[in-house]
Amino acid sequence: MLSPLFSDTRRRLPFGQPVRMSTERNKARVLDLIERVTNGHDLEALEEFSSNPAVLASGRGLLRAFPDLRAEVKWVVAEGDMVVVFHSVRGTQQGPWLFVEQPTERPVETSFMLALRFDDDGKIVDQWLGSNFVEMLAQLGWGFAPVGQPAAPPR
Repeated sequence: MLSPLFSDTRRRLPFGQPVRMSTERNKARVLDLIERVTNGHDLEALEEFSSNPAVLASGRGLLRAFPDLRAEVKWVVAEGDMVVVFHSVRGTQQGPWLFVEQPTERPVETSFMLALRFDDDGKIVDQWLGSNFVEMLAQLGWGFAPVGQPAAPPR
């Protein structure tokens, strides 16, 4: 028997019918998403991967802020309808991102851990992103201050 990581898994809808989803298909979709959208800078292709407005907005926002963003996948795991990918990213901030409204034109290099949940058609329905945003903001020139003191603006 194959490990669930490398085989189809079964789950049941509330009505009891079995639904088949492919963990390998979902892993391949994530790798395709990173290659076409992140590394290929194809924002229009993003809609092939999700119709969730929050997923679309976060992807578009990141790529508009860092239009030269590049990602290198380090590892991918999948189970059931979930895929987690750990990848290093680098790019130059050239547009608004989080609360950094003005482009700093500074490079950023960090790692992302992205968890994605897929529907039965292979579309992303939800996402969770983990990163060291403090590190990223510091690379953009935003200082951090002790509690109770104002943070220094970028220099």
